[in-house]
Amino acid sequence: MFFSPSTGGFYDPAINRDIPADAVRISRERHGELIAARAAGKIIAPDRAGRPVAREPRIGIDQLRTRAVASVKGEARRRILAVASLEQQANDNATIAIEAFAGVGADMEGALDRRARIDAIRTASNAIEAQIARMPAANLTAFDPSLHPLWPEHS
Repeated sequence: MFFSPSTGGFYDPAINRDIPADAVRISRERHGELIAARAAGKIIAPDRAGRPVAREPRIGIDQLRTRAVASVKGEARRRILAVASLEQQANDNATIAIEAFAGVGADMEGALDRRARIDAIRTASNAIEAQIARMPAANLTAFDPSLHPLWPEHS
């Protein structure tokens, strides 16, 4: 087996007739290790001698921000569902609507309280996402949304 630093590809002389001039020989065992590493999300790149090594991919700031925003949305969802299930939220919306139109509601106070708590979580989520848009990469790599101080108490 061969690895070409210029193409980043593997070549098997039993299959490939044209093997790049810069290709370096590797064992079949090493080839298998590298393929397994690639399947696990690593990238295969040449070292200084042109030999293939598996490395963690570099993550750009846009990807870091996307991950951080997704983690904030997940944390907001977790907190909202701790306040009220989706079914309870739908029932609260119905209660609020019925009270608004007919003046009749079984648990208007509870529904409004849950709605206010959920709205506070959504507001915090939006504010945290706005901060993420301005965070440097170093802050994003260790970002833990569950510990952010903007979340409302008891959410």
